Amino acid sequence: MDDNKITVTTPDNRQLEVEVLDIFNVVGYEGKDYILYTLGEEVDDEHERAYVSILEEDGDNFSLTEIKDTEEWKNVQKAIEEGIALEEEDTDE
Repeated sequence: MDDNKITVTTPDNRQLEVEVLDIFNVVGYEGKDYILYTLGEEVDDEHERAYVSILEEDGDNFSLTEIKDTEEWKNVQKAIEEGIALEEEDTDE
């Protein structure tokens, strides 16, 4: 893994180099790793588009799986929001 970039295989078997913003777990979905990543696509001068997927690891090979379950997606969003809130609290101290 180079810095915070990894090469992943997408569901349609494309190879992509992505910048990892965070890898995290969600309560109730033990055994799954989720990845928050960017492809470097600028939204505006200060922000890049971010994506979330299920990250599957097989040795040195990484693959992404789409989150299809609505309830799972809601829980992932909540975990991201809580993580961002915790980071903001840490920087306020």
